[in-house]
Amino acid sequence: MDTLVHELVHAVDDCKNGHGKEFKKIALAVGLEGKMREASAGARLKERLIHMASELEPYPHVKLSFNRNKRAYKPGPKAKCKICGYQIGVPKKWLHYGPPKCPLHEIEMETIGDWDEEYQP
Repeated sequence: MDTLVHELVHAVDDCKNGHGKEFKKIALAVGLEGKMREASAGARLKERLIHMASELEPYPHVKLSFNRNKRAYKPGPKAKCKICGYQIGVPKKWLHYGPPKCPLHEIEMETIGDWDEEYQP
């Protein structure tokens, strides 16, 4: 919660002074302490914030649900030199040009991954 107070000080300052003198003046006045870039609630402010939070009624809202299913990672298309093994990722929008040439051996590189996908801008 003290991070919110830190950000509110920036809002009061209209984000004009970064963590300079004006920010520090406001931050100290509301009870923030420490280096201004990482200013956090001092003992008195923490006590006040805890007291205020304890008096709040539960906020009415629908039950939150989080989709914990991560999308499967699918590596993008690449090209690899048959001689030296140099590899490079190839953006999908350039696939229609075919595989690039190895900068060292100047031969067409072999394709790795899915080069069949069509680019949809």
